[in-house]
Amino acid sequence: MKSMRLLNFLLLATGLLGALPGHAAEVKNLRSGQQGNLCYATYDLAGKPGELESEVRVVLELGGEKYPMEKLSLKGDCGKGVKIGVGRRITWDLLKDMPAGYDGELAWDVEAVIPAKTASAAAPGPEVADPVTGMLFVPVPRGCFKMGDGFGEGDDDEKPLHEVCLDSFYLGKYEVSQAQWQAVMGSNPSYFKQCGKNCPVESVSWSDVNDFISKLSFKGTRQFRLPTEAEWEYAASGGGRHERYSGGSAAAQLGWFGGNAAGRIHPVGQKKPNALGLYDMSGNVAEWVSDLKDEYQATAQQAPQGPDTGSNRVVRGGSWLSPARDVRTSARSELTPSVKTNSIGFRLVLMPAESEN
Repeated sequence: MKSMRLLNFLLLATGLLGALPGHAAEVKNLRSGQQGNLCYATYDLAGKPGELESEVRVVLELGGEKYPMEKLSLKGDCGKGVKIGVGRRITWDLLKDMPAGYDGELAWDVEAVIPAKTASAAAPGPEVADPVTGMLFVPVPRGCFKMGDGFGEGDDDEKPLHEVCLDSFYLGKYEVSQAQWQAVMGSNPSYFKQCGKNCPVESVSWSDVNDFISKLSFKGTRQFRLPTEAEWEYAASGGGRHERYSGGSAAAQLGWFGGNAAGRIHPVGQKKPNALGLYDMSGNVAEWVSDLKDEYQATAQQAPQGPDTGSNRVVRGGSWLSPARDVRTSARSELTPSVKTNSIGFRLVLMPAESEN
C-alpha cells in the first residue's frame, strides 16, 4: 500500500476567520491534523445572540481536485444543525475513500452557511410587564456562550472559560426598585431612600429577596425566581457577546461604579443598555443570583444551577462603590445569605406561564 504522507493542511476560504457576507454564524480557529488513518479538523462556531445552530459545509481539495462532503466519509460537526459552540470537530476516514492512500497536500475548506435558527426565531417574545409591580421583563434568547474571563484580566474563580448552553428566559429589564419592593412588602429597607422610588432597592439579604419572591408570586398569576449565575452572565453579555462590561468596553457609559457614582446609587435605567435592552447589569447595585458559590469546571454544561451544598451565595455585577474591574460581566463575588448591604440588590426572572410550558 502506498504510504500516506499529508504534507500540509491548508485553509482555502479567505473569509473563514471573519463573518461571511449575509450569514450570522462564523467559523473561527480552524485547525487540522492527523491521527492514524483519520484526518481531522477542529473549529469554533460563533453565532449572533440567540443563534443556536448553523449549517456547516466542508470541501476537501486533494491534488487540485475538490471533493464535496456528500462524497466523503466525514463524521462529526458538519452538515445541518451544528450547534454554536467551541471545539467542534470533523473527522475524515481517508483510507475508506482512498484505499491507496494519498501522498501530497490536503486542504480543508470549512464554512458556515445559512443559519438554521436566528435570534428573532429563538427569542421567547416581546417584553412582558408584571401587573402587580409594573416590572418589565426582557426576552433573553436561548443559546450557548463561553462563561468566564475571556480577557485574561479576571480572578482565578473566573477560570477556566467553559461552554454553557441555556434555554430562553425573561429577565428583569431593570434592577428591582424601592417602589416595587414597597408595593409587595409594605416597607422600604433601603439605606438610600432619599434617592427616590425609581432607585434600586438595597440593604436586602438573599433570604429577604426570596421572601419578596414568595409574596410577589402569591399576589399575582405568575411565578418569579432569581436568575442562575450562568443566566445572569449570559444576559449581561448581551446573549454571549465578548464584552468586558454589560454593553461594551466603556464602563462610564454603561454603569455606575466607584469612578463615577459619587458615592451613592442612582435611579435605574440612566446609563446605556446592553444589546438585549437590559440596564445596570454593570454597577449601580450588585445583584444576588440563585447559586451557591462553586469553582468552574472546564467541561461544557447545559443550564447549570450551581452546587447543591455550600455556605455563600453568588453576587454579580459590582456596585456604585466597586472599581471598574469588579463591574465586568465575568466578575464574581460571594456573601452569606443573611448579609444586608447598601451595595446589593437584585433583578428577577419571570417564569413561563403554565400554558407556555
